[in-house]
Parts: sequence; C-alpha cells; structure tokens
Amino acid sequence: MTNTTKNVGFLDRLVRGLIAVDLLAVCFITLTGSLFTIPLCLLAGYFIYTGLTGFCPLYSAIGRNTRQRTEP
Repeated sequence: MTNTTKNVGFLDRLVRGLIAVDLLAVCFITLTGSLFTIPLCLLAGYFIYTGLTGFCPLYSAIGRNTRQRTEP
C-alpha cells in the first residue's frame, strides 16, 4: 500500500495548474492527434491530478515534500 499523504505545497500546486492550462491549450490548438499532442494531454492530466489532490507520486518516490506544515 502506498503512502498518499499530501506532499505538494500551495505554490507548487498553483504552478502545476498553470502548466496544465498551458498544455491543454496547446493540445486543443493543435488538435491533430499526433504523437506529440497525446503525451502533452497526458502530462496535462498528470499535472491536474497532482495539483488537485496535493499528492505527487514522483515526489513520494524521491522523498521530496514542498508542503509546509502549516498548510491544511
């Protein structure tokens, strides 16, 4: 069983949200379904997931935590 405690701080979540919006804009502008567009959409989905949940599996794997103790 994995440890799913929050490990992404507020500023990190905000940046992830902005990156996701930008990546989705690129996906919708191109709309070609090329091999370049599909990974961008998947990456945008990953950033949306980690930004909304506050948990990053990659951070957990490397032991990183950008969340401050005072954050809810």
